[in-house]
Amino acid sequence: MRIFAYFLSFFLIFASVSAKEFRIDLSDMEIFKKRGFGKKTIYSNGKDEKGFYLKAVADDSATGIGMELDKNIIKEMNWLNFTLKIEQNFVNVDKNFQKTKEGHDFTAKIILGHAKRLGSKLVSLAHSSFLEEGYTQRSPWNKGSRDYIASNDSSGDWHTRKINVKKLLEETHGISSSNVIIFFTDSNNTGQKVISYYRDIYFSDR
Repeated sequence: MRIFAYFLSFFLIFASVSAKEFRIDLSDMEIFKKRGFGKKTIYSNGKDEKGFYLKAVADDSATGIGMELDKNIIKEMNWLNFTLKIEQNFVNVDKNFQKTKEGHDFTAKIILGHAKRLGSKLVSLAHSSFLEEGYTQRSPWNKGSRDYIASNDSSGDWHTRKINVKKLLEETHGISSSNVIIFFTDSNNTGQKVISYYRDIYFSDR
């Protein structure tokens, strides 16, 4: 029994030491830069007993905030872990509105990929209460962008997802790295007000 306990504790210590993580610091809003043009979505941070979170309020608006990433992060840590909460969602809309150019708004998106002035290759890990998780489409606004529905939880509670973003970028664009991470909540096409929260955003190797 003692030998088993020894090896179990050794394994747990070794596993914790060898695991890799890169966390996005949501306590410091100065690390983020505005992304997009037009009326601003309002981003702010707050803190509760579980730590810091990012709040996004879009009222007929469409801008994001983001930061540059070292291109090797996803190569070494291919999983993106994130937790979302949708406080106020779209109402009185057709269930397929997010497939169209006129209704292409999402209460929460985390965007990864190669962001460039020309020829960007991006994937949006999006929340939709109307489309099934796993649904993928080309953005009706940009041929270099893909929408991947990572969450359709409409409970109003915090919920966590874990996505192999390296695999997703390879499948959608043939790339295996990202130079940005962008948080984007928009409602300019529908003209509505939506509110969402992001927290515990980190890359991991397992």
